[in-house]
Amino acid sequence: MKRRFAALAAALALALTGCGGAGTLKSMEWAIGPAYEFEAVEPVADTALMSPYTVTRQPGETGYYLVRMGGSWGVLEVASGKTAAVGAFSQPPTVCGLGHLYTPDSANLQWEDKAAYDRFNAELETLGTSYRLETGHGGGTTYFLADEAGAVTALSVSENGFNSRPLTELEDLPALLPVRRGRVVDNGDGGRMEIENDLYAVAAADGALLTDFVYENACMATDEAIAVCKEGKWGYLDASGREIVPCEYEPFWGVTWEWSEEKGEQQVAAAGVWPAPFTGGCAVVKQNGATGVVKADGSWLLKPGEVEDAAPAFGGLLWVKTEGKWGAVKLPESRG
Repeated sequence: MKRRFAALAAALALALTGCGGAGTLKSMEWAIGPAYEFEAVEPVADTALMSPYTVTRQPGETGYYLVRMGGSWGVLEVASGKTAAVGAFSQPPTVCGLGHLYTPDSANLQWEDKAAYDRFNAELETLGTSYRLETGHGGGTTYFLADEAGAVTALSVSENGFNSRPLTELEDLPALLPVRRGRVVDNGDGGRMEIENDLYAVAAADGALLTDFVYENACMATDEAIAVCKEGKWGYLDASGREIVPCEYEPFWGVTWEWSEEKGEQQVAAAGVWPAPFTGGCAVVKQNGATGVVKADGSWLLKPGEVEDAAPAFGGLLWVKTEGKWGAVKLPESRG
């Protein structure tokens, strides 16, 4: 009887912890204690490297997040908890092709106010990041298109038109790329991009297709994994194109913009439209309002609901919010 009870208890414990077991915040070591009353912490999205978004990879840009305090946004240094340029943006900014932080509505900052510019940029320089606020933005964005034969090319789009290039000419590409079926059509006016359908595939950085065109979206590409969407829910594929996290989770950060004819300016069209990037061997996911951190083997680093919020891992640190305060814990393999 005791043996049957022990076996039943063990089976119940396994069912409760899930595949591969579950982590716990209590077992993790704090690198930066939970003392920061940030309203939100997000990675910085790069619109220039590829479309849809990925995360910044340039020297001087990695290791920094966006942080919201007092209803406005600035920059957070992940390793120290120091902030800069808080108050510069009304919405989370992205990186333009010239490396500037910006929002399409030109942010809270009055662009004619050089003193405000100088003050925010001096703070950013002191923080050690290459991010800057400037009045001009440009550089376009890059799409990846596959022809009927499956050959993938990079299509850079800017105000100057289209520039089709082989993948070998692009620098800083992650290991995985979001790809659409399409081509550039010469219409005598600089050409236009013609997309065959709304579906995405995933390709390796050398252009080899790893999946069919079966996803509603694909973004947040890193060297570890890429986020893919089915039926409005997000999961992740690894560098081989294998699904490591099922498409069961909700987008929760970032905004999209649309031009308002009525107001004559850019307006936020939707908030919480992107999933988190897969970094440091894990990804922050949300389901039914609960935040969890999942690992590449499908097990939980932090169980859903164990923390109030979290930001993508970087440099062996994972920023989490617990009891209303943010701090950074060390990833298990980074201890010591």
